[in-house]
Order: sequence, then structure tokens, then C-alpha cells
Amino acid sequence: MKPCSVLVARFASFILGVAGCLYLSGCRADPAPDAGFVTDPSLMTQEGDLPFDDVWLKPGVDLRAFKTVYIAPIDTTHLLKQDWWDKVSFAPGDQQKQAQILATYFHDRLTDAFKADDRKIYQVVDQPDRDSLIIELAIVEVVPTKTWLNVIGYAAIGGISEGTTAFEGRLKDGKNQELIGEMKDREFGQMSLLNISDFSWCRHSEHTIKIWSRDLVKMCYRSPGKTISSMATFTLRPW
Repeated sequence: MKPCSVLVARFASFILGVAGCLYLSGCRADPAPDAGFVTDPSLMTQEGDLPFDDVWLKPGVDLRAFKTVYIAPIDTTHLLKQDWWDKVSFAPGDQQKQAQILATYFHDRLTDAFKADDRKIYQVVDQPDRDSLIIELAIVEVVPTKTWLNVIGYAAIGGISEGTTAFEGRLKDGKNQELIGEMKDREFGQMSLLNISDFSWCRHSEHTIKIWSRDLVKMCYRSPGKTISSMATFTLRPW
């Protein structure tokens, strides 16, 4: 076998080995503690056919029956306490500032996801009306990728340290403000062998938010019994 072919074969084996280890170890983030944004956490349970840690949807409610969708400004007042944050002197701004930036990003990405969907069941509105599905979300945790750990980790084992992001959410009926759904999720940033976004503080959070936006739209359009897969823990994308 030519030297080049040997290197390719070894690299492919390494990739498959890392991916296999990640798959077997179940490298999903543990659910975040309740942050106080959802109305009744006791209603939520793990649902294997939805991609979030815990979910509750009112029995008999068809989310596809709504004609408009209102996405409320994303809340950042329920952040879980992170004592270590203040000790990181080179962090670009405090946790609240980073969360607010991500909140705007989340609102924009979710709005884009609804507008881009070909089914066009919902019209996105700036104010809720009687026909609106109201979506209220809160970013409750932002643990950004720590560059200095990434560098050490990459040099030592060829891997990358990932941050975590968590949200809580509520769904309401615009007709009477009745609570018809709750959900929460916490995700690691996707792991990769060498990922440019691993060396920035919150790029992984942005990627997670894009997936959450996509999955929230899918949940609203979901037919009974259809499964929406969870976010993969590993990727070969370089950014």
C-alpha cells in the first residue's frame, strides 16, 4: 500500500474510532436544573420522539391548527448561576451580555426558520392575535467554549472541549393565553476533530440555536407519531 493510502486509511480509522466512542458513551449533556421559566416543570417528561430533554404538550392540541405564530423576545433573566464566570478575566463580556446577544440571535433564527419553511402554515406576526401560537423562550445557561482548555485538550488527545447551552420554553394559545406546551433542553456544542468554532467563545451556542430553531419548527408541524431526531454529538464539519 502506498504511504499516502496508509495515512488516509489510518485517519479514516481514527475518525470512525472517535465517532464510535462518542456514540457508545452517549455524550449528551445532562438536563439542566429547572431555571424557573417554565410554568409547571412537573408536567414535562422525556419523550423519545422529540429532540428535547423534557417536553409536555397538552393532549388533543394540534399545533398545526394555528394560523399565525408570535415569537416573544427571548428571556435572559433566568440564567443559572455560574460562579466560575466572574473568575475568567479574559471572557468577552459578562454572562448576561453574552446571553442577550444569543437571545437576539435565537429570535432571529427561529423567525427565519418559520419564514423559510415551505409549508407556510403560519404567518409570523409582530403581535399575537386570537389565531396565534405564542412561543416564549428563555436562554437559561451559556457555558462557552474555553479556548485555553481547547488548546490543551487538542494537544493532549486530539479532541476539542465543548461548551453547553440550555433553554426553557412555553407554548400558549393566543385566544386565551392558555398554556399548551412546555419544553427544556441542554446541549453540548457538537464535537469535532478540529473545529474552527471551538476556538471562539459562543460559536457552539449559535450552532445549537440554529438546530433548536429548526427542531421547534419541526415540532410545530409534526404529524402524530413522527419522530424528530436529537442533535448529533459529533460532526466532521470544520466550522
